[in-house]
Amino acid sequence: MCAADEIWRLQRGSEADCVFFQRTVNGGRRITDGGTRQGMWVIAPGGVVLARINTRNVDKLVTVLEDSLAAWETLPDDQRHLPADVDITPAHRWEQSWPEGGLALERIVRDLADDGLQGIRSNRWNRDHVWVARHELASWIPSELELGDTFELPLLAHRLARFHLVDNAAGQTIPYADEEIERASLSATVTAVQGTTVSLQLRGITRADSDGRWLLPPGIFTPSREIPHGIETELLGTARWNTASLSFDDLQLVATGRRWGHTQNNSRRRDPEPARIGFLLRLESSGHKIAPTFVSVYDVDWIEPPAVAAWLRSPAESVTKSD
Repeated sequence: MCAADEIWRLQRGSEADCVFFQRTVNGGRRITDGGTRQGMWVIAPGGVVLARINTRNVDKLVTVLEDSLAAWETLPDDQRHLPADVDITPAHRWEQSWPEGGLALERIVRDLADDGLQGIRSNRWNRDHVWVARHELASWIPSELELGDTFELPLLAHRLARFHLVDNAAGQTIPYADEEIERASLSATVTAVQGTTVSLQLRGITRADSDGRWLLPPGIFTPSREIPHGIETELLGTARWNTASLSFDDLQLVATGRRWGHTQNNSRRRDPEPARIGFLLRLESSGHKIAPTFVSVYDVDWIEPPAVAAWLRSPAESVTKSD
């Protein structure tokens, strides 16, 4: 079975599945250092590591998988299965706050050439997700819409500017604080009404500028250095709003603009000068309930935080009986 997960939680959490992972990859002991165990692990359900590699080379990965399969064939039966009395079901995962009936978007970011979308496609790109609750949608969109009506989507614009129109095309980055958002607007104009379907044209603009100071509460995204950075975009798109289900049947939004500076882990140290960047946002259609990168700092009451936070400096900050 293939699975992908966020390594920070697994290597720094105290829930049963995190402890199982840590002891499996760390010789039977909890992880206590600040290093990373990112990469590909092949692990038998009983906790035996069959192989590990951290690569984007497909041929190397295939070799590791073939070797792992051979190792599995020689594994004793009692090491192939999770013991019957062991339960590693997590009590909390962010996807449990999935916005049922709301809006879930896939967001793709890519560096753009100087000539924009017509230029050579960059291999620097990344993916994220955007969540909006059903009651938030209801608070933005008027119940009665007619041809030519225009209305604002301020909360969506602000959420995009803070957490999603960020420069992570070249690696991990950080969100913006409220105080760093200089502009965030998104308007919708009704271009057609047909039965319960309302067609909308979307237009907007964002600008975020940080002098490098961390203005959010301390957490896993807090950088160790102050590095100025910023981004500005123009947004253009279309959507179809269903007045019967009070949900979007379709949404396509493109944002293009420029970014400048760098953050601690986004690999822009050598090219901090202003450069073009583009974003595509569209309805999530894979069926996977993947949480946004910065869901833990959305600061909304409909997202449930974990009862026991992951440790930042020492595992003693988050301990459970399973430890």
